[in-house]
Amino acid sequence: MVRRAVFLLVAGASAGLTLHHAPSWVQGWQPGGRLRAGRGPSVDTELVNSPWQAPGGVGGQTHLAALPRSSAQVEEPSSLAHRAFAALATVVVALLVGMGRPQAAAAREVDIYYGVGNFFHLQHELVLKEALDLGRRETDITAVAGYAGGTGSSTLDRVCYSALSGGGSDYAQQGHAQVVRVTLPEANVADFTRAFLDEVSKRTTFDKGPQFRPLIGVRGGLQSPAFQRIAEATEGRAQLIKGDGNDPDTLGSQPGKGTPTIYVYDAKLFPFRFAETSNQFHPDPPEAYTMDYRQLNQVLSKAGVISGNGCL
Repeated sequence: MVRRAVFLLVAGASAGLTLHHAPSWVQGWQPGGRLRAGRGPSVDTELVNSPWQAPGGVGGQTHLAALPRSSAQVEEPSSLAHRAFAALATVVVALLVGMGRPQAAAAREVDIYYGVGNFFHLQHELVLKEALDLGRRETDITAVAGYAGGTGSSTLDRVCYSALSGGGSDYAQQGHAQVVRVTLPEANVADFTRAFLDEVSKRTTFDKGPQFRPLIGVRGGLQSPAFQRIAEATEGRAQLIKGDGNDPDTLGSQPGKGTPTIYVYDAKLFPFRFAETSNQFHPDPPEAYTMDYRQLNQVLSKAGVISGNGCL
């Protein structure tokens, strides 16, 4: 099969066809890489493929338009023959490279939630880190706001921001804290934890109380395979203790002073609960955030990544 494909490839080349007309996802293909076919060029520089673009950001926030665009310029096929040959060339390249190199194993991913202060600001910071460090855009974004760390719930097992829709009690009264869950390659857990610790050090007395307590949640808790990476990142910067649920605040009356104590929860025992869609990708006054960031609410809702939690 490979010999026949190579023969056809050579025949096509002799007929004047070149790989110059191969689709962009063929030219950019790499073994073990993640293909992103069908994305517009603006996705390289924005969180959302939107015609609107802020001139530099809002409220001092860095806009993702500052990211470099891809330098590859792809010329569209001008005939059916060119398109057919490009498709054939794709198969040949994939077969030859696949036979010559071992395929890279998929990176192990970890669901982990972080909490400190209000989730509006923390979600924004983690989304930007996903975009800048992991190259994620649109529905690849995983940082979503929610509640965790408590043992209570209301009617129909709901955890709600407001007591009006929470059966007479809100998330804080049920022992939960505001958190943001993100799905990471295990190799990136330490780096994202360091970014989280930066937010812990910035916490103010305005976000004081058990609902704003600093915490980390991962399946297995202190016994999680990912905990070693968490401990590596927090060494000398924080004390990690087991979370038992409904725990009090740990930063006392002077947040940011000294070495903070951070709860570590077993996410199997204290699962993440989605926040209301109205609380996803929300501005954190006076920080307004850019339009492309706020539009992630619509993009991820349409894709089914986030949905209503039954609360008002």
